[in-house]
Amino acid sequence: MGANSIIISLYLLSLGLSSLEIGELLSLGILVGSTISVIFSFLGDRQGRKRYAIFSRVISTIAIFFLFLGYPLAYIFSSGWGSGSLLFSLLAEYKDFKRLLGLRSSLSILFSVFGSLLPIFMSYREILLLEVLVNITALILLIPVKEKYKGSKNAKLSSLITVTKFSTEAIIGLGAGLVIPLMSLWFYLKFGVSSSQMSPIFAISELTLSISSYLSVRISEKLGEIKTIVYFHSVAIFLLFILPFSISFMMASIIFISRNVLMNMTSPVFEGLILRLIPENERSRANGIINFMEAIPRAIGPSIGGYFFDLGNLFLPFLITGGLYSFSTILFFILFRKENI
Repeated sequence: MGANSIIISLYLLSLGLSSLEIGELLSLGILVGSTISVIFSFLGDRQGRKRYAIFSRVISTIAIFFLFLGYPLAYIFSSGWGSGSLLFSLLAEYKDFKRLLGLRSSLSILFSVFGSLLPIFMSYREILLLEVLVNITALILLIPVKEKYKGSKNAKLSSLITVTKFSTEAIIGLGAGLVIPLMSLWFYLKFGVSSSQMSPIFAISELTLSISSYLSVRISEKLGEIKTIVYFHSVAIFLLFILPFSISFMMASIIFISRNVLMNMTSPVFEGLILRLIPENERSRANGIINFMEAIPRAIGPSIGGYFFDLGNLFLPFLITGGLYSFSTILFFILFRKENI
């Protein structure tokens, strides 16, 4: 994922796609992946999560291989189809799952640091081939994992009201979709830097995020989950507003790294909040719906961002995203302020 976040838009550009076409393809990938993801999450709650996590990984691996062969449309099927949400529910079976979520997040990001460095000495296609091998390895490691949860025939979603409150993620999704999938393209268009020049910046960003993700769980134990999320997001949003006005690649890199860390370090805290508020037999469905609410607007975002980039406007998408993030953070605090523990 660390390498993928840097090279995908640039790889598609090298295949002859325009900025607008890249945005549309990224949008379609999110739309297809999120739709199938929510279906798998419902099936996972009814029949067990592991089998669907394995199946989604298989499809993703095949898609990345076809992307390696030079078929841009294969990207649509490469997103994992909800395997992350299913594994998220599997992890909740263990004791002290909040700290495990923080550890999982930190380790995942730490490995992505290595991925972020790959464009320095590997071509786009070499990285995609390596990604196929990594996915196969991850699939093999998943096979021996034991699952205690055997499924439930109860189709009722008693936590629907709680899930609906997480609709703030839809606003976040729309804002994120405008710029986040296109960040490497933005760096290229604004400063003319190559993927190998961007690579250390993305690596440093992931490394600092790896450390801070685990620390955020400890911080939330002192401040509470809601305050931790709101405080860090607020500073990150301020940095997002000033990022497009950077006058140099170095300045933009420092702001990008800081914003990325502050905005995303609370992910395990957010995941822990979902697990705390949702019953066990509804977790995959609830998480799938939450991800779906976030993913559909996110799917629209890259097309809008790609459209503005194609016009040469490298500022407005960031300002729109900052406004959406601000509104979502305020709404999140209003809806969940009583849940702060």
